Amino acid sequence: MKSALGLTLLGSAYALSEQKVVDIPQQPLLSDACPSNSILHNGECQPSTFDPSSGLPNNFKSNSTLSLDESRASAEKVANFPWTFWPECYSNENTTEPVCVFSSQSFANGRGVFIVSTSSLAYQMLKKPAFSQPNALERINNHANPPFVQHDFPGKGRGLIANKTLHRGDQIFASTPLVITNPVSYQLVETERLRLAHRGVDTLPQDSQTLFWALLDHFKGDPVDDRINTNAFEIEIDGEGQYAVLPEIAMLNHDCRPNAAYFWDEETLSHYVHATQTIYPGEEITITYINNERSRAKRMANLKRNWGFDCSCSSCSAHPVLTAESDDRIAQIADLATALDDWTSASSATPEMAEAMISLYQQERLYASLGLAYKHAAEVYSSFGDKYNAIKYARLSAEHGYLDKGWRDRDVMEMRNMAKNPETTWSWKKRVGHKRLAGEHGCGHRH
Repeated sequence: MKSALGLTLLGSAYALSEQKVVDIPQQPLLSDACPSNSILHNGECQPSTFDPSSGLPNNFKSNSTLSLDESRASAEKVANFPWTFWPECYSNENTTEPVCVFSSQSFANGRGVFIVSTSSLAYQMLKKPAFSQPNALERINNHANPPFVQHDFPGKGRGLIANKTLHRGDQIFASTPLVITNPVSYQLVETERLRLAHRGVDTLPQDSQTLFWALLDHFKGDPVDDRINTNAFEIEIDGEGQYAVLPEIAMLNHDCRPNAAYFWDEETLSHYVHATQTIYPGEEITITYINNERSRAKRMANLKRNWGFDCSCSSCSAHPVLTAESDDRIAQIADLATALDDWTSASSATPEMAEAMISLYQQERLYASLGLAYKHAAEVYSSFGDKYNAIKYARLSAEHGYLDKGWRDRDVMEMRNMAKNPETTWSWKKRVGHKRLAGEHGCGHRH
């Protein structure tokens, strides 16, 4: 299950776009703009020969009316300037600092990116290995000879079909975003927010512009805004919720019981997709757009509201008797999670509960989320001092967690530590002495 600020498709962007700022648009601050024979540094015009000795400029106080060529020329005048184009910025009484579009055509070996954000957040992003250590992206954006082909599905649009057997853990692709945008942009007047987005697309390398314009648009309004709203994923960078557009993963269709999982790696600013079960040639590769551990009615309402389609996956289109049984399993999973999360002296948690939870996840085909069920099992076995079952399930949890939560996730790291030495973890023998509802005959794994 994804966290509230975890990686989810941005259906909410459309709702945000409906909240128009109605203030009078800010006029270009021509009095603060620099003439063609000078450059803007820290809000002040400097001679074209100026070399900032106090570091890179990071506080853009006025917007720019420069053409792309003029913007590129202005950026080239500043030594070690990290952006390909001089940022264009806007502000009003709602913003604490100007919101700008920052573009780098050299990012990710020429794939490029544009960032709509404040200068303080954009410059903080430059400290990430994705920008500072180019070799950090060696395994990223390698899209030659992919393990899939595009296919048009009647009533669903395009999707991806496996062209080779994929096993659990196989990387399907990993990509850097073309667009990163901060919700602070919605504090701008609508015309100014859209201008920054259009400017950003124009600053992408030509191949990346082609990828962007090939994206589908659902809401049929502004062509750039629609493509961002339809295809963006919620991510987090330095504790700030942001949105990212990645053309490759946008080609994957939704299924409430998917066969692939994805995660965002903040340090490399990269998005990974892996198989979570065996996918055979000819099978569609799918992900979930939503929190899929909910009832059928809630899942379908969410998808209809945010993406405008009625889910027809096998779980949603099954006979009402079967969907009711599925809803009961989902509810039981939630009840078991509540019991297993109870670490008080009155806790009724047992290893048998965790085994039941694993079985329910498997029955529901929630393979991408199995890491959580295995984590509950590892902790409950550890809490009763069962070392080797704790190790067994900690290993399984880490393996699945890597695919669903990423390399640096705290739960994954916790499970890795437990797999090495359960006795040193916080849960070790924490429930020893508690009454076992299933009896006193031990807590080994039985089938």
